[in-house]
Amino acid sequence: MPTVQEAKERLDSIVRKARVDMYKPIQIAEVLRRSRIQKDIQILKQDTYQNPSIHWRNKVTRRLIGKVSTSSANYQHDIWNQKAMPPDLLAVLDHENKRTNGGVEYYIYLRFSERQNTVASVITFIETSLPENFDLSELLIKFTSQSEIRRSVDKAYEIVVYSLFETIVNALETTVKVSIPVKNTNLLAEFSDLTKVLLGLELGSNSWEVPAHIYRVGVTNAADRGLDMWANFGAAIQVKHLTLNQERAQSITNQVESDNVVIVCRDADARVIETIANQISWGSRVRGIVKESELIDWYERCLRGKFSKQLSKALLERLVYGFKSEFPQASTISDFLSERNYSSLPIDEVWTLT
Repeated sequence: MPTVQEAKERLDSIVRKARVDMYKPIQIAEVLRRSRIQKDIQILKQDTYQNPSIHWRNKVTRRLIGKVSTSSANYQHDIWNQKAMPPDLLAVLDHENKRTNGGVEYYIYLRFSERQNTVASVITFIETSLPENFDLSELLIKFTSQSEIRRSVDKAYEIVVYSLFETIVNALETTVKVSIPVKNTNLLAEFSDLTKVLLGLELGSNSWEVPAHIYRVGVTNAADRGLDMWANFGAAIQVKHLTLNQERAQSITNQVESDNVVIVCRDADARVIETIANQISWGSRVRGIVKESELIDWYERCLRGKFSKQLSKALLERLVYGFKSEFPQASTISDFLSERNYSSLPIDEVWTLT
């Protein structure tokens, strides 16, 4: 049987690796609570809680942060494998949780609250910044230097990129037009039912024009290296704030079916992508590589350049909105802890924040 220290170290490791939402640690907490209060599951029998625990966790995260995990079922079930929290280690936590009347649950939610406070400080930094003093480098450093939120730097990076790209596309009043030449009118008439669905075109209406926009695909699991953003003018955008080797760099474009891939990455990793682009065929699909230093320069121009009056307010507003949407604040955490009587638990030296 594993020791309490071994079980706690594994739990702490899972917490450290978790993103800001802390879905997996919360799932563990809810299984422990179910075992302690309802007593209708068997910790050593994984099938008694593997599927139901997703619903127990979702109920909590929907209340605390207004969203649930959208990762695949297999990815969510990984929490119970041997490298994460297998039944034998969970059994030790279960014993400790019952011994302390919920102390392990409380410990997990305190770690969650701690992480939320860190994110809140970052959002406050953005909200209180003015065009004259906002520094993108400082914002990125806040994510990479603080262990509580480092795992979510990729999402922060996406928001930074999206806010900039969409601001510029909008300011340029860019439009996208789809049309069919008059010479193909008969062909359009034959397939009007198809083109109406596929192209939004039909006989008598053979063109349309709309404003250009960038769209974020949404939340994906940590193992996903798929599409991050797409544009209604053809570009597929990959945002990667991670260390790239040749295999990983190649997989980035292999997973996106587009002839116009834009990759945003750190300066050092741009060299890896450029090298591969010159070696293999998919390099022709890369429309461009945007480096972090270029993002910083473009932010500087938007906020303090010759067009700052036109761009700065819209850029910072999109940035704030993006961070608040991606990292909704758990404003009800205090009420949640009180309702469960966690705050009244006696202090246990094993399960306190250090």
